[in-house]
Order: sequence, then C-alpha cells, then structure tokens
Amino acid sequence: MLKHDPIEDTPEFQAIKDELEKKIIAKIGENSGMGYCYLYWATKRDILKKDYGIEWSSPAVLNPRVRFD
Repeated sequence: MLKHDPIEDTPEFQAIKDELEKKIIAKIGENSGMGYCYLYWATKRDILKKDYGIEWSSPAVLNPRVRFD
C-alpha cells in the first residue's frame, strides 16, 4: 500500500480539498499525460504552502522506491 501524507486526513485539509483542486487545475489544466503527476504534486505543494501555510509531501517523496508516471 502506498504511503500518503497524514495531513490529508486532518479536518483542516479536508475543509480546503475542493478549493485546492480547483486552484491546481486552474494553474496547470487537466491531466496532460505521462509525468503529469509530478507537475500536479509540485503545484499542490506550492499552493498548500503559499496559500494555506501547510507543508505537504508528495507520494513520490513518501514512496521513494515506487515509480510514478
């Protein structure tokens, strides 16, 4: 099973989840193929830090032996 950042399970994160997703899509658009997950995660990390003051780690960071595309 893949690890995920436990911050995603908090009520604070859950409260902004939909708004965050809209901000990510507005910035980078919908899925654009291979490697999109890295752009998505980098954008998510940046928005969470800048707009909400939340430090977040991507699945790639938390699962270093897993290859994502």
